[in-house]
Amino acid sequence: MSGKVYFISGANRGIGYELTKQLSSISATARDPASASDLQQLSKSNSNVQVVKLDVADEKSFEQLDDQLKNIATNGIDVLISNAGILDAFKPLLETSKESFINNFNVNSVGPILLVKALYKYLEKSQTKQIAFVSSLAGSISNYFPFSTSAYGQSKAALNYAVKEFSFELGSEGYTVVALHPGTVSTDVSKTVFSYFVEKNSEILEAFKDFESLTPEESAKRLLKNVNNLSKESNGKFFDDNGNEVSF
Repeated sequence: MSGKVYFISGANRGIGYELTKQLSSISATARDPASASDLQQLSKSNSNVQVVKLDVADEKSFEQLDDQLKNIATNGIDVLISNAGILDAFKPLLETSKESFINNFNVNSVGPILLVKALYKYLEKSQTKQIAFVSSLAGSISNYFPFSTSAYGQSKAALNYAVKEFSFELGSEGYTVVALHPGTVSTDVSKTVFSYFVEKNSEILEAFKDFESLTPEESAKRLLKNVNNLSKESNGKFFDDNGNEVSF
């Protein structure tokens, strides 16, 4: 990974922040950099970390990205890790609001596509040309879990479809485009969501009995290992946190 330039979205906390800590030469984004105190401190202590402002839910934010990058990514971007996303409390489809669907698709599906569009000219400068989308097994139609992830799962399924299309459209240009499942990461939000569903359906405990609960730090380590192991043959594939290929 030495000498490569990484761009990580959603780096203000959680997995994105841990990815930033574990990498050297990166551009990391946050919706509000001023409030991302840990990320700002990391940037101050490591000259290779450059923080830029980006809200993937705001199309105008992408228009301002070039002004922030043109002087710090002069040699391009080698690896894009599209990590920014939202995880709403899951509800059955009949109880999910229109606003929840719009928010999830806007951030989890449309935002990553706009990010690639905004960074394409920087990725073109590199020979590496790797794009990794942090997705979720919740978006895998082939591995459907016995409970509804509604807007979240559907937005990740849409993201996975975008991965397949990007891999087809950009593969001939030397790009490697993949979807990566970060593992079952233990966060305050995920604990709340899991508790909610266990109350609704005890079968969920059985469905998750073989899933290892990861800290954001461990999840980031596994994601970076998977990114580091990418090859041209990886293009268009979906990998879990252990590096195993999974079906869409």
